[in-house]
Amino acid sequence: MRYVKSVLIIFVSFTTIISANLNYPSTNNQTSSSIINVWEIHSSVHKYFEEELKSDTAAADFDSADTINSNPDSSSADLTNTAYAKEVLKKYINAIGNEDSIRNVNDRITDMKGVVQGVQAEIIFYQKAPNKLCQKIIAGEVEQKIIFDGTKGVKIIGDTSEEITGDELIKLSFDAEMNLILDPESYGVKLQYKGLEKFNGRDAYTILLTLPNGSEWFQYYDMETGLKIRDSKDIVTPQGKFQQITELEDYRDVEGIRYPFKLRQYLGNQTLDFTIESIEVNTGIADEVFVIE
Repeated sequence: MRYVKSVLIIFVSFTTIISANLNYPSTNNQTSSSIINVWEIHSSVHKYFEEELKSDTAAADFDSADTINSNPDSSSADLTNTAYAKEVLKKYINAIGNEDSIRNVNDRITDMKGVVQGVQAEIIFYQKAPNKLCQKIIAGEVEQKIIFDGTKGVKIIGDTSEEITGDELIKLSFDAEMNLILDPESYGVKLQYKGLEKFNGRDAYTILLTLPNGSEWFQYYDMETGLKIRDSKDIVTPQGKFQQITELEDYRDVEGIRYPFKLRQYLGNQTLDFTIESIEVNTGIADEVFVIE
């Protein structure tokens, strides 16, 4: 039982893919209660930026050698870097569907399965606009549930219930926002373009997101398709600090939005492979699913 609970910590810390949301890492020694964002990805659009940056600075040319080879860090370049980052996210939103299709998702159910150290695990996410979520994790004989009702959060393991407070509650509230990806700056997230890197022979735009709590999260978007293919962040768990790397692939269309159906995450010495079994949208999830008793 103790072993299975330790595996659950990994699952709850597996925070990257099931949502168009911008989830971010825990900054304290509590178990991270973030959801596994799987919605951050959709339909590939093979075109480059067609509009000039609507910025007070200058237009950004993403095909130029200067932009591709740059690694801009100076404060004088901050406004331009932010503009580049916004254009990368704009291309990403078009690649995963479009802004309207994202806003039209009122609720979502995701069922994913995998094996960690021989333990069969199933994770089911229930999300409802604007900011409610319920995450159920079943591993071996243990079931864990995390609920955010739009204001309060709670973690339930077996018959034990624990209120989520402080920084963890703030983080959970960000995770619950279904449309966070559409305007991250309005939530206090700082964006910065950091140049290009190669993954598996493909060029990827690198974006640095600095969260309101100071945490940093690197995201990598395929230069050709605009899809998110990888991200990297440091997370803190009761077992210590780990670098968490997530790779995303096998995009499929669900009701006009493309989602990654295969996730591989590297966390410390663990490798976690998950497959999305199903994604359902706009099924009319009852508010009772998110009730905290």
